[in-house]
Amino acid sequence: MAPAQTDLQPPKGLDGTSARRGLRRRRRRQLNPRQRQGMLLVAVAVAGLIGVFVLIAGYVRSVSTEVGPKIEVLELKSTLQPYQLVSSSMLDFVSVPQKWAPQNALRSEGEAVGLISDVPLQAGTRLQSGMLAQPPTLQGGQEEMAVYVDAETGVAGQIVPGSLVSIVATYQGNSQGAKSSARVVVPVAKVLGVGTPTSAGGSASGSSQPTTQSQVVPVTFALTPDQVLAVSYAESFAQKVRLALMAPGAQPPAPPPPYKPGL
Repeated sequence: MAPAQTDLQPPKGLDGTSARRGLRRRRRRQLNPRQRQGMLLVAVAVAGLIGVFVLIAGYVRSVSTEVGPKIEVLELKSTLQPYQLVSSSMLDFVSVPQKWAPQNALRSEGEAVGLISDVPLQAGTRLQSGMLAQPPTLQGGQEEMAVYVDAETGVAGQIVPGSLVSIVATYQGNSQGAKSSARVVVPVAKVLGVGTPTSAGGSASGSSQPTTQSQVVPVTFALTPDQVLAVSYAESFAQKVRLALMAPGAQPPAPPPPYKPGL
């Protein structure tokens, strides 16, 4: 009995053709040195871009934290001449960081329109309180006059524009028989403006007393021509010029005798 013949065939996947195909596929998947170098450079470039972005974002965040929010303040568009009324066409709003803006900066047109400055202000000046004042409100026959008075004894922070005051002068006696005295130079004077305290040598009235450092304040009054002469004399020769604030509705004191040079 003849033995059965067996059909011997090579297993699938082990033939020569399939092996060559698999080898070619593996070679395609592998990168050559140039390709690997290019991929490495791309990865380095992406990492660098991410680092630069993080640095820029951190810088912008730090600047924003330091600057903080912004506010709008008033600025002059054109030069303001002395005693020229401020109009809306002269003003402009500029945005500045709140941290760096002056604490007393003007922020609305209503705070500046209709006011004046006694000194020229150049275009680009950022307006602050104290730079502008109300225009003089003189009546017929009145004159405007500014007098330096002692900041503590003469004003003491209670006198404001529109106040009514009495101007009092004190005189020191001398060896020739003149006695120390005080007199009301102007019984009722209307205050037009109060300036900023400044340091000055000597007395506030400009007398010939020994020089001392004191704080004086320029106060502007509306006076008649005779009152201007009386105040000028007191400012030149009195030891002190003081202001006495009158209560609203109070009766003015009796008028002093007509002005005459001398005590």
